[in-house]
Amino acid sequence: MFYTAYQLVSWLLFIVAAPFFLLYILTTGKHRQGLKQRLGFLPEIGFPKNKTIRIWLHAASVGEVQVARALIAQIHQALPEAAIILSTVTRQGYAVANNQLPEDVVCIFAPLDLMGIVNLAINKIRPDIYICLETEIWPNILKQVGKFGAKIILLNGRLSENSFAGYSRIKPFIKEILAGFSLVAVIHEGDAARYKALGVAEEKLRILGNAKYDLTAVQTDPQLAGGYRAILGLHQEQPVLVTGSTHTGEEKLLIDVFRSIQQRLPDLVWVVAPRHLRRLEEIERLLDEHEIAHQRLSNIKEHGRTTDVVLVDYMGELANIYSIARYVFCGGSLVDRGGHNVLEAAVWGRPVFYGPSMKDFTDAKELLESKNAGFSVCDPMDLAAKIIHFEDHPQEYEAAGKRALQVARTQIGSADKQVALIKEVLAGTRP
Repeated sequence: MFYTAYQLVSWLLFIVAAPFFLLYILTTGKHRQGLKQRLGFLPEIGFPKNKTIRIWLHAASVGEVQVARALIAQIHQALPEAAIILSTVTRQGYAVANNQLPEDVVCIFAPLDLMGIVNLAINKIRPDIYICLETEIWPNILKQVGKFGAKIILLNGRLSENSFAGYSRIKPFIKEILAGFSLVAVIHEGDAARYKALGVAEEKLRILGNAKYDLTAVQTDPQLAGGYRAILGLHQEQPVLVTGSTHTGEEKLLIDVFRSIQQRLPDLVWVVAPRHLRRLEEIERLLDEHEIAHQRLSNIKEHGRTTDVVLVDYMGELANIYSIARYVFCGGSLVDRGGHNVLEAAVWGRPVFYGPSMKDFTDAKELLESKNAGFSVCDPMDLAAKIIHFEDHPQEYEAAGKRALQVARTQIGSADKQVALIKEVLAGTRP
């Protein structure tokens, strides 16, 4: 009953909204990219004859694409006979996937979760296994992939308290959908408890950590720092503050932090990497209002740096830019956004500062804090004070950085374990 209602409501909303959306596309030119694929009209997908298994990975946006990168590296080793199709929802995710994934991975826009449209896509992909990453539960895709005969698993699963509360309101429906999974591998015990409460059988649950941490542990290249320092025209000891994955409202708070630290470090360079590139103009207006000169990274690459503030305007660049940071602040934490992956910086041997909102990455936060390598701040001035403290106590800060690196290195192995489950499910040794 719930599934039928979902189909009817979904199609009704689509029929009502489609004319307005098409008019918007025609008048603005936006969102044309991938429109045919979203409607199920995928290009012909050809694979070499030696690729006898088809794996469909679904990664909603940039964060999930990074998880996919870690898994794909292991899949290529463990299942060389597998062809991989990766679908994304967002344009940013699609761009990063095309730029960062191996050439033999087919990247597409995910079809709209509507009966008929989904079937068109499935008949083109013809998957042997469909893998959701993190919390991507699309009822029609899951139902129809199951009817096609493909195995369904969820990897790197996370389920926040907010998502759990929402799903709990429609528990009978969600329970029915989740019943189609052969296996659900989650990041930590809290995620497992929430999925179990939604109806996932205990024997189908595995707690395997975060595959994204495998990626951060292997991606460091010592030459990257030199390359970025050359691009930004930094001298060897010039201090850099990187504020990564910032959200609306945070840059305004961080302006005071930058100015306060700059009094102690006059040659400080502040690198701002917003979580969403669509906010770049908003941030530029804010900086202009505060009379702070700034440049986009793309402009610097062409013309050189002439300002103390750099705006990162490329997706997927942040993890590497951490290589030049002396100090790192993790965004989404001074505002209520749940934080981001602090181990991306820790793998470069940098302690990480973050605000009180880290509920989506409590596991990584607790790992760093257990070794005194991550530092929570209550407000912007607390952040500035802690950074200045460490500037005056460099040996203490260097020791914290070494501990941060040790923590990051201990997280290797989750991707390998998750790919082992893929092999088991394909072999039919799991329900």
